[in-house]
Amino acid sequence: MSLRNTLLGAAASFGLLASLPGSAADGVIDPGFGADGVAILALDDIEGRELRTRAALVQPDGKLLFGGSRNKFVPTAPFDPHVRATLMRLNADGSPDADFVDAAGIAGLIVLPDLVPGDQMQTIEDIRLLADGSILAAGSAEAFGPLGGFVVKLDANGALDPVFGSDGLVVLPSTYLHALAVDGQGRIVAAGERVTSGQYSSLVVRLNADGSPDSSFGPAADGSAVIEWDGVEGQAGYLTSLALTPDDRVLVAGQYEAYGQGMGGDFAIARLDADGLPDAGFAGTGWRVFHIPDHASTLNGVNKLLLQPEGSAVFAGYYDAGESSLHLVLGRIGADGASDPAFGAATTPGFQTIPLVPDAWNRYATGLVRQGDGKLLVGVSYATPVGRENYLALRVSPTGQLDADFADGGVFEADLAPDGVYSDVGALTLLPDGRPILAGAVMRDTNSPLVDLAVLRLSNDSVDRLFADGFE
Repeated sequence: MSLRNTLLGAAASFGLLASLPGSAADGVIDPGFGADGVAILALDDIEGRELRTRAALVQPDGKLLFGGSRNKFVPTAPFDPHVRATLMRLNADGSPDADFVDAAGIAGLIVLPDLVPGDQMQTIEDIRLLADGSILAAGSAEAFGPLGGFVVKLDANGALDPVFGSDGLVVLPSTYLHALAVDGQGRIVAAGERVTSGQYSSLVVRLNADGSPDSSFGPAADGSAVIEWDGVEGQAGYLTSLALTPDDRVLVAGQYEAYGQGMGGDFAIARLDADGLPDAGFAGTGWRVFHIPDHASTLNGVNKLLLQPEGSAVFAGYYDAGESSLHLVLGRIGADGASDPAFGAATTPGFQTIPLVPDAWNRYATGLVRQGDGKLLVGVSYATPVGRENYLALRVSPTGQLDADFADGGVFEADLAPDGVYSDVGALTLLPDGRPILAGAVMRDTNSPLVDLAVLRLSNDSVDRLFADGFE
């Protein structure tokens, strides 16, 4: 049986295809994309063994750009990682982009040079596209060397921009960078953590367009701002995502160790003004640390944050449901930082908990996007005791309830490795017409160590879009 038949047969069994001829529910795998509905960017175990995806976007020409990492097996050091920051690009139909290639010669794949010499794990965690087609990427470098957060700028073909930073690169020592944005003045904003003597502090930095620190940002006017949360010494804060308001205020989210160092944490969201100072119009202090009301979970955190057109923000994160595993939760806050009781369940106003994959250990949101009608799509990664995972995504209404018109009661699941080990969603984005793009890792053969990039395109709203190919 072909992979296409396997996937579409599974879709039918899950109720993804409508029973009437010529009609289809949203969230059906698009067989006009890639081969048999799946686009694969494969490695050869010479130039690389594993591809991991952390970020995705759609270019104006319809090409699909992904950021993440490539791990290369080195026979002389088989137990040491050799992970390098990597960009991957597919054409609109899912084929690898032959114009996007480095010296290794794998179409659609560019492995960046050693950005922080000595570090063996260098990963792109977020990407942005500039109006001229150039690419910004941010991430972290660690393991066997000095920790460093990096921002790189490349041209449209993947070559480092020699006039940005130092030969295309800015490195921030002792820093992790997880999220990236560009404000209305072309300044680059990134968020993560600064590590000082083992202490993690929530960090926001702003760079000028040339990569130099923006001296107008932060309390010390040095281009950086540390969020102190409740100011208790020794408790750590982590930032996973950020969004910019139309007036260049910075909204960031993650986790704060509200219960003590190493004792778990709560959802943490803060807003800085355009100068990098706490915005008192948000929760009165500029920050808010909170959990689901009347819930005992002490393991709470935000994975993804999405600003809404009217100024509210939706987040996707995790909480401990009480059986030693982390479950998915969605929430919405108003522009003032307060939980929005119009979102979520009646028993948890402002929050919507969503049970998924009963036998999984942990569930994390790897993507959060908004379609034109206000519905929200979430990509989900999870782990199970047997190590078997599938591609998983869900769609909810603007107020957080699972959308019965999407896939199987609001949840899409597909096994992209029927003859292999696992498939796992690492990133999510939308085409201009609202069709979802799911991207991640797939280990397709139990007899091979290769982990390839796998990309799906799903339907949205009409049978015409289901079978559309590209942007014609």
